[in-house]
Amino acid sequence: MAISQLDLMGPRSRRRHRARWAVWLRIILLAVAGIIAGLVFYSVAMFSVAVGQISDPLPPEVAPEVRPVPVPVQAYQRLNILLMGLDNDQLRSDVMMLISVDAEAKKISVLQIPRDTRALLAGKGTYEKINGAYAYGVGDKQFPANLRALKTVEDLLDVTIHYTVVIKLDGFRRIVDNFGGVRVSIPRKMDYDDPDQNLHIHFQPGPQKLMGKQALEFVRWRHNNDGTGYPDGDLGRIRTQQQFLSNVMDEILKPSNLINLPKQMLDISKYVDSTVEVGRLAGLAATMGKQDVEFFTLPGTDAYIMDPVLGMRLSYFVPDPDETRKVVDKSIRGIDPQEAAKTKVQLVSAGQADLAAQIAKQFSEQGFVVTMTPAAGEVPTKTRITDLTGNAAKGQLVDRSLTSRGVSTELVSQPTDQTAYDVRVELGRELLTK
Repeated sequence: MAISQLDLMGPRSRRRHRARWAVWLRIILLAVAGIIAGLVFYSVAMFSVAVGQISDPLPPEVAPEVRPVPVPVQAYQRLNILLMGLDNDQLRSDVMMLISVDAEAKKISVLQIPRDTRALLAGKGTYEKINGAYAYGVGDKQFPANLRALKTVEDLLDVTIHYTVVIKLDGFRRIVDNFGGVRVSIPRKMDYDDPDQNLHIHFQPGPQKLMGKQALEFVRWRHNNDGTGYPDGDLGRIRTQQQFLSNVMDEILKPSNLINLPKQMLDISKYVDSTVEVGRLAGLAATMGKQDVEFFTLPGTDAYIMDPVLGMRLSYFVPDPDETRKVVDKSIRGIDPQEAAKTKVQLVSAGQADLAAQIAKQFSEQGFVVTMTPAAGEVPTKTRITDLTGNAAKGQLVDRSLTSRGVSTELVSQPTDQTAYDVRVELGRELLTK
């Protein structure tokens, strides 16, 4: 049996030797802890500075009627953020995504809206391509560009949006460069030149690593000089962008990049205008992975429609109303149709039969089993949602359906032995007087 030097020592020497190692071990542990604490402090400090520079609250000149609705305080309600990437002229939104954050389930849904989507532009009152909504608000202090886009998307999808994030092209390039590029698989040969925009896109198919300028060209490509492109037009481009974003997330989530994330945020903050209270989402982001993000695309078809002003047909993407509602219910409102089908709703109204019928129709389309009854007692100020089963999830599901369209609600629990209904909805005076 081998004999160590420690075995040759006497008891007192062994105790002194172990004591010295214990001291050195504590020193090493303290040093490691200090390094970790320093990194944490540095990250928090840099993150706080970046948040302060990125977050840009709305100026006082903004008209009250176009301000976003207050952010929900209940944990089960969702935060909706409209993300826009501007074109070279910083006038139109070349990329538009509606991001819905479910803080309770720790899930994020991303609904991508094609730039050519035909929509009624807020503040303009004309049907045009949705990427022009931002342009009409540039320089308007009372109804600024980001809110024109927000209100246009709200009206198009019948949802509530709480925040906006606007990224300039230089910011996109800087993000990719700061993380050392992004690996992608280019699906087809890309050859396109637009001298007016100084845009030249030339890629061969296959796996490649793209830096910022190349990555921007890749996600902007729509067709080649000879007119060939994605078989399904802008939807193919959107799929490419979604795959690219997924690859970007892979890069960001690498440990070496996570350490530098606060510094990177500070670096790109000058290219981002945001109304988001980033601190609200920072803790949530730290607990999530790529598997917690799901991508959706606005459903619809391409069509040529006559423009009465220009006197010519223009190419649009026209949303499919029924399919859009289904996608929005799942991705933005957070309503599971299978769970809704298990929920029996009593809808109580003291007036406004047309409005009550409209809400009943929405409930039915979402899968709820709904019955309308007249009010028998005092009408609450806010729309009251009463859980009658003790199962909070059922009441929360109904609450999401209403709050997603801007209805002010209060959720209470009042379990009963009756089995006719799971949830009672009493339309409030606020809603009935609108």
